[in-house]
Amino acid sequence: MLNCCKQLWCALAVMLGMAIQTSRAESPLEVIGSAYRADVPFPQFQNLWSESWSLKDQNGEPLTVSPQPALGAYIQIYIRNTSAQTVAISDLQFAGTSLNDAIAFGDHKAGRMHPANIHFSKLSKIEIEGLKAAGDPVWWKADPASVPPDGFAEITLRLRRNVRTNAIQLAVLATNVICPVVVSTNPTPSFAGISFSPSLDGIYCYLQNSPAPGVTPVKIFLDDTDVTPQTTAAADSGVNIIPLVIRPAHPLAKASFHCFRAVYADGSVAITGLRTWSDELVYGMWGYSTVGKTAQEKVDYYLGDLKSHNVNAVMESYGGDVAKFLSGETGVEHSRTTGIRAMRKNPGKIINPLCYFLYDEPDAHDSAARDLEPNQRLGALGRDLVRHSNELRTQDPQPPQLLNLDNTYKPENWYMYARLPDICCADPYFQEQQRIVWNSKPSRAAAFVKPTYVLGVATICNSACAPKPSHFILNSVRHDSKDGGFRFATPAEKTVELFYALGAGAKGFSYWWYTPTGEFYGCGAKDEAAVALWHQIGLLGAQIRTAGPVITRSCPAQVPVETKAKLWTRTLLSGTNTLVLIAVNDNIACDRLGTVVVPLPQTVVCITPPGWLKADDIFEITPQGLTPVTWEKSAGKIILNLGQTDVARMIVLTSDHTLRDSLDQSHRQFNAN
Repeated sequence: MLNCCKQLWCALAVMLGMAIQTSRAESPLEVIGSAYRADVPFPQFQNLWSESWSLKDQNGEPLTVSPQPALGAYIQIYIRNTSAQTVAISDLQFAGTSLNDAIAFGDHKAGRMHPANIHFSKLSKIEIEGLKAAGDPVWWKADPASVPPDGFAEITLRLRRNVRTNAIQLAVLATNVICPVVVSTNPTPSFAGISFSPSLDGIYCYLQNSPAPGVTPVKIFLDDTDVTPQTTAAADSGVNIIPLVIRPAHPLAKASFHCFRAVYADGSVAITGLRTWSDELVYGMWGYSTVGKTAQEKVDYYLGDLKSHNVNAVMESYGGDVAKFLSGETGVEHSRTTGIRAMRKNPGKIINPLCYFLYDEPDAHDSAARDLEPNQRLGALGRDLVRHSNELRTQDPQPPQLLNLDNTYKPENWYMYARLPDICCADPYFQEQQRIVWNSKPSRAAAFVKPTYVLGVATICNSACAPKPSHFILNSVRHDSKDGGFRFATPAEKTVELFYALGAGAKGFSYWWYTPTGEFYGCGAKDEAAVALWHQIGLLGAQIRTAGPVITRSCPAQVPVETKAKLWTRTLLSGTNTLVLIAVNDNIACDRLGTVVVPLPQTVVCITPPGWLKADDIFEITPQGLTPVTWEKSAGKIILNLGQTDVARMIVLTSDHTLRDSLDQSHRQFNAN
């Protein structure tokens, strides 16, 4: 009877939003908090998605996308191991059912992975329908899967559909442990972004959805340590984001997992978990070289060409010759001196890999799960991806893991997988979409006059994966398809794509791909259009890598900006002392022949900076370096006189008097040829 009472009290405490802690003799797991994160819809981009689950009507015609797609949600639970022994999280109960049993593997592979779904389970039809009605669980993950003594973990459950109930009952299972949790579905404050200083002694956090505009939290916790005295917080009622800068007593260990909590005076809590890692902004290339007779000649040419175009990462498909070189002593020294590092699929001989490539385009492979109905296929690879992620983490826990998402089942695909890896990556190939439109769907051309497709994908991915970072692969090939080809991207087009993604919150970029062969003819070719694109990629590399230290610790924020209608603007906060203005000339148009750009002769932008930011140094970052900006203050506003705007601008406003010199020194290393 006493034990039953304790369990009832624990359930009641969670329902009231209190921390659960049974006695250590009964359970080593303590629930620190939980959150229900419903997918955020972006109806302004709905006209960009041309299919709905690849289904067709009775006449064989593709179905159109619903104006309001049915989206899902993430449930996240945060626990602490209060014991002196490592505890392995073994299962998660949802709606009274073991998810290990419910999300069962099928008999056939899809790509290299095994699909899993509740329809493959041995549950009865009534039980399956009950799970679908409760939200339809797709995959779940514990990070870390084994929680060290006094360590923290995040348990994530992906639901295919948003639920309508006020609370959800779950239970976290470990060896001889059942820890009940009741998760409220009410909206709560959340972390829009978290990043770390290079030495991991500084943490940049950004809060959104605060209880009231301009209200800062009263307590900040890093794991179970109150770091409020070590935190600088800033708020302005006119800005939707609250930046926090935490200076912990000691630098954090690389790849260590931590729980972050921000507690407000009204009792609401923003909570999340994240692994620590910090690298230079990644600016990568996919593909390999065809120039050179010997293996070493090909390696030297390829890596030399990347370096001269400010590329600092080889992402995948770079060939065995490059992999062999980079794993040797000479290659290790080459990476150290040039900064060019390699992504790997699995642990191998390459020392200090950039990251691990968890998988490529699972949403595309989901469609091969023919044992499932079309509307149940998306997410089918989630459970096996979690298994593979845990396997990689066991073999080499330090490098982050990147998962690339394709354009299948859009827009739900980006929501479905965004929180599974450390880095959410997507490949919104604008030229590929243009090829489809101009060759088979010209009536939809109006939606693709500008690279809004990239902006839409980047916006969704950043919303879905926050506070984790996002990486975007931009198209750099000519499509020589038999069913209709399409040109290389123009320099202006690629600039707008990158700036759109940057304004949406991107933290890294790469290009697919370099190799000039076959149907996808890469930018390493020698014809005029390829050379022009490759040159622009190098210039953008000099620009974005110069801004890298500011960008990697930034977060998109809604800061009041006044300008002419033909100038698209976004603002990024970078800590509490810097703001970045991203501006793009909207007076452009793209078609089969190229890009038409009409410059804006006079660009005047009026910014009302947050009250905490006393910006007295303002400059522009260009591919050629840092340049001064004409500006003045008036009635609490900053008026920028930028002169003519051709394609895009990046303006920095800061109170950090050391920032300009620091970035200027960086640019000297990245100056493109």
